[in-house]
Amino acid sequence: MLKKSSILFLLFVIVVQLSFTQSSFAQTQLLTMEEAISRALAKNNSLKASKYALHQAEWNQKQAWAQLFPVLSFNTRYTWIDAQTFAERDFRRYLPPDLAKDIPQTVFQESYYSSFDISMPLFDGILFNGLRIASANKQMLKRMNTSTRKNIIFQVVQAYLNVMHMQKMLELQKEYLTLSNLNYLKAKRLFNTNRYSETETLRWKVDLEQQKSNVANTEANLRSSKILLNRLINAKFNANFKLEKEIPPSIVLEFEKIISLNSDAILSMINISDNQLIELNDALAAQKKGTEISKLNYQNSYSSFLPTIRASYSYGWRENGTIAFDDYSPKTFMINLRVPIFSGFQNYTKLKSSYYTFKEQEEKFNDQIKNTRYLLNEAVNKILNLKTQINLAKYSAKLSKKNYEIVELQKSKGLISNIDFIDAKLNYQNSELNLTNTKYNFISAILEFYYLTGRIETILN
Repeated sequence: MLKKSSILFLLFVIVVQLSFTQSSFAQTQLLTMEEAISRALAKNNSLKASKYALHQAEWNQKQAWAQLFPVLSFNTRYTWIDAQTFAERDFRRYLPPDLAKDIPQTVFQESYYSSFDISMPLFDGILFNGLRIASANKQMLKRMNTSTRKNIIFQVVQAYLNVMHMQKMLELQKEYLTLSNLNYLKAKRLFNTNRYSETETLRWKVDLEQQKSNVANTEANLRSSKILLNRLINAKFNANFKLEKEIPPSIVLEFEKIISLNSDAILSMINISDNQLIELNDALAAQKKGTEISKLNYQNSYSSFLPTIRASYSYGWRENGTIAFDDYSPKTFMINLRVPIFSGFQNYTKLKSSYYTFKEQEEKFNDQIKNTRYLLNEAVNKILNLKTQINLAKYSAKLSKKNYEIVELQKSKGLISNIDFIDAKLNYQNSELNLTNTKYNFISAILEFYYLTGRIETILN
């Protein structure tokens, strides 16, 4: 019995360990940049809402067409009147009985009337303009959907690279923290044997605390970056994915391409006309369509001053005392012309209101073009500035490393002071961190430029 219990206990322990192992594996699964983008596009609520809005616009356009088609209906009417009213309306009661029998009955206490009615507009400015508005709205939402998609891709790529950036920074800083801790412990031992002064020992202590602060700050930034990435891909906030260690080759290739350009070539990248910029930037294209819709609404206000023409045809059965159809079927065809003459200034006030709405949208659109151009210029200026900084950071890191190696050798021979050694170490550390920061900032500026020019996806292929 005891042996059986022991076996069951061991099986339970194995199952628990396996579940924890699987859970740990699931929490640290590899997430590539391509998979992150795919997850974001598949589950992002904003993109789903944008797609639903586009579907709605497609059906609104079909509805606008449907209003121009004929409308067919079948109508049946039942009427009941009280006995006194029936007696007063039935004139046959005033005739002799023999004569009253020969005259058809035209008044019934309970009467029915049925008909097929068909009508369609022949001319209606509001309906025709409504079709143009629905078509423009569909085009606007189509560009908005594409803009939302590219914006999500841009945010995911930026967030993914930011996590990689923070991880690289943390990796370097932890190495420096380990080294600082060893140096401090060594300094403390030397201080206890009166071979180091208190000032030198405190200098190493300050360096150690500084490294701890740097690591804590970067860990906080890394957590925030992971939370943002998880939010964008609709994962749990505490999900722990393992990211790629290296920047995707396509982005590295673009990095090398841009950094090899001279200043004039980089500046020429923003030589784009307004029409080209609008065509490339889906957000601008969508706003332009919104301005066109506002103009169409303004033009549509003129339709309220125009006449409307509608045709109608009715095929019915005369009113009698039974719901059954009889052999007499009156047919009616009508053309209805409506000409507005005076509407209490309602048409005029609506016209002026829509005009100023259009002008407001037009000014906002023009302002957005200028704002986008400003952002483009800022992105290019960042690229130019960071390009120079990268070259400087490369040589600075190389020089700092050489200097640190020389100082480290001199320190081992007791030729330089402890403070000089710490300064050389900090310079080397800061140069490495600065190079890493500059590279990622340069890539971020390139991504921003490609996003503003609507080509964010080309850099990922």
